[in-house]
Amino acid sequence: MSLESALDGQIVICAGPGGVGKTTVSAAIAMEGALRGRQTCVVTIDPAKRLADALGLQALANKPSRVPDEAFEAAGLPPAPLDAMMLDTKTTFDDLVHRYARSEDRAQSIIDNHFYQAISGAMSGTHEYMAMEKLYELYWMGNYDLIVIDTPPTRNALDFLDAPKRMTSFLEGRLLKWFLVPAVGGGRGVFRAMNLAAVAFLRVVQKVIGADALKDTADFFANFEGMYDGFKERAQAVYELLRQDLTRFVVVVSPTDQAVEEALFLVSSMTSHHLHFGGLVVNRIHPRFPGAAGDAVGTPLGDRLAQIAEEFEQVRLREERCLKRLESEVPNRRWVRIPYMNTDVASLSSLNDVAELIFAGSGHLARD
Repeated sequence: MSLESALDGQIVICAGPGGVGKTTVSAAIAMEGALRGRQTCVVTIDPAKRLADALGLQALANKPSRVPDEAFEAAGLPPAPLDAMMLDTKTTFDDLVHRYARSEDRAQSIIDNHFYQAISGAMSGTHEYMAMEKLYELYWMGNYDLIVIDTPPTRNALDFLDAPKRMTSFLEGRLLKWFLVPAVGGGRGVFRAMNLAAVAFLRVVQKVIGADALKDTADFFANFEGMYDGFKERAQAVYELLRQDLTRFVVVVSPTDQAVEEALFLVSSMTSHHLHFGGLVVNRIHPRFPGAAGDAVGTPLGDRLAQIAEEFEQVRLREERCLKRLESEVPNRRWVRIPYMNTDVASLSSLNDVAELIFAGSGHLARD
């Protein structure tokens, strides 16, 4: 079992619920690509510093940083062309505003707007949309043979796929703009030329959030006029890129009932959306502990060890049931198992160990 087919394309998107190890798997896949000589970039959404430490970097920023040769050499590995970055949602959104605004003054007016500052990092779908936007940007730069994206945790199957549509739908909401744009003028003329229902609505809103907040919101939509087409075209281009054969989706899951349920729904949704499934990674599987008590059986320590071993065995049996369900739904050759590791994956050496498990039996072992 190997995820060799995941590297057949140019883009790998790691998806799945939170807390299953997507960031580690993404970094391991990227390192494997780089060690095969491909110019590679991994984009993570995990702000934890341990990934940067593992890659031998001081920190990860919104622009790619090259993993130093010394980090590979310290891990006993040949230097490889691997870049890494951490998605900054706000900065990526700001870059889009600068790209599509009619002028630099208008772009700065939007970025300084309090309403924009509130939604640019917190609105539903923003993180997913900006992850896909960063993917599109890196792809069209043309600097990379392989791009690996660590997607935000998702409760719904394909939030990252639907996010561009939801974002543009919000930004061009006709009803919202109809209510808000007349408020730009401020003062007593704010409600002029509006029907009575709209006037009553805005007066209530103004009392609740205040005139300044209402004006900020109105200014935001007014300044965005003329930018909607650019955002829509970009979102459509991202959507088409996700469906191309060069893009492969890897689902990362832990062996729990809830995670497996989400993963199977995700795989099914990918099929219905005509996306290219690159494989499934089942992470953090507990091992069997036969005879854990050993010669200490019948002693307090031995009895306690036996109890702990039995508890672990129950965990393992629950996980085995989850694995059997996966086997019945997803062909075995399309997924790999990664055991629960007793140490954090906090170095290139340990990332290489994960990559060996993911790509066992393929090109990885040929390097050893």
